Amino acid sequence: MKWPFGFRRKPRITEEHYGRLMTSFGRTADKDPFVWRPSKALANRVVEEFPDVVEAVDARMYQGSARYHLELLAASWIMSDEGAVPRETAEVFEEAVVWKLEPIVKGSGELSRRVSALARGEIERDERLDSNFQADQGA
Repeated sequence: MKWPFGFRRKPRITEEHYGRLMTSFGRTADKDPFVWRPSKALANRVVEEFPDVVEAVDARMYQGSARYHLELLAASWIMSDEGAVPRETAEVFEEAVVWKLEPIVKGSGELSRRVSALARGEIERDERLDSNFQADQGA
C-alpha cells in the first residue's frame, strides 16, 4: 500500500505528537551550541534554496515557521549522528515535519527531505552558494 507523502509506513502522527517532538527537540537543541549552530546553518541553506516554498509556508503558519521546523529537524539528525537520540527518532521527526508542512503548501515536504539529506551528509556542499564564501571572495 502506498502511504501519503512517500512515507514507508502509515503515519501515526497527531498534532499532540508533533507538538511534543517540537518541544523536545527545541529544548534539547537550544542547550547545545554544537547542535544549534550547524542546525541553523543547514536550515538557512534550505531556506536559500527554496525561498518561494518557505515564504508560502510562513504565510500560512507564522513568519519564520519553516526555518524553525527545519532547524529542529536538522538538530534531530545531528543528535542522531552523535548517538544522543536513535536514528529512528530522527526518521520519525522527518516524517512528522513532512506531515505538518506538506498539506499546508504542496511541495513543502521537499524542504524536510533536503535538510535531512544535508544533515546526514548525503549531499555534497557547494561552498559557492554560501553567503560567507561569497563575502570572502568580494562578491
